[in-house]
Amino acid sequence: MRKLEIVAIPLLVLALSIGAIGCGEEEETPTPTPTPLPMTLYENTEHGFSIEYPEEWTETTQGMGTYFSVTFAGPEGTLSATVSLEYKTEDYVLADYVAEGKEYMESMPEFELISEGEVTIGEGVSGYEIVGEGDLGSGKVEKFRFVMLARGKQGFAVGAMGDSTVFDQGGEMIDATVNSFKLLPTYTYVPPTPSAGGTYTNAEYGFSITYPAGWMETLIDRPGEIVTFMSGVGLPSVTVSQSLVGEGTTLAEYGPQFKQDLSQHFADYELFSEGDITLDDGTPAYEIVFSGTTEGYSLKGKYVVVLQGTQAFFIAGLSMPTTFEQDEAIIDEAIHSFQLE
Repeated sequence: MRKLEIVAIPLLVLALSIGAIGCGEEEETPTPTPTPLPMTLYENTEHGFSIEYPEEWTETTQGMGTYFSVTFAGPEGTLSATVSLEYKTEDYVLADYVAEGKEYMESMPEFELISEGEVTIGEGVSGYEIVGEGDLGSGKVEKFRFVMLARGKQGFAVGAMGDSTVFDQGGEMIDATVNSFKLLPTYTYVPPTPSAGGTYTNAEYGFSITYPAGWMETLIDRPGEIVTFMSGVGLPSVTVSQSLVGEGTTLAEYGPQFKQDLSQHFADYELFSEGDITLDDGTPAYEIVFSGTTEGYSLKGKYVVVLQGTQAFFIAGLSMPTTFEQDEAIIDEAIHSFQLE
């Protein structure tokens, strides 16, 4: 297995060394010890790992169900490092985990594989490295390097991504960050058990909805949100929200207006279709299919609006743009099961 080495030789020192090799009669210029990068330690005892990152970078964490990630972003936002983690009910097989990761990467827009192979990082942690370019969900093509690791029921992806030029220039920082990753002896997180699926009923708001097996019920605490159902890794997901509308408001009036409001909350907003639909129980609704970027993530999905008196219900089904087509059937099944009680 190839170990990732941290090389920190300034170009000026390298030039002086080459000059000394060509002049054997002269006294060799000593090479100064490289100045270590100022790093900050991030340690997560809940999920059992630690990593170091450049001290001027900012830290952001996300956790939903069986998925957790922490991202460290540079001041300009053009280079970032990430540790993402998924839990399974059975032990991971690294080869299978790598195959799943490569299948996802190959589905990305403009994907290009640069290199891949076995590596060892940190203090002897064995993994599989993939270097490539593509759109990882940000809406732009970036260069990336990820090392995939497996420990029991945990599957890790440790790496960095960014604009191609900045990525290449930041090789020393990327090496230092990735190679600092360590697995702690234990972790305390107990992932939720995937549900068998079923029907969720809310007596307060007067509706029910059916969600798929393997999904989990959660609350992300967004304005107006009542409940969210998501797959183990967060997407696809279906959320039911509610707000009040004026007396006598119709779908023909409210649907197009909501479409306009929606476009203000997503960057790179693109409308694919809109119009009247009917849910499984015959309830009239208005559907908007769109894509856009929010909080740094590119999403594709649909909002379905249902009106009852002065209540407007929004059933939102979201996925990644690259997987929306394959997720659409299961999203539709949940959305169309929505029923007013």
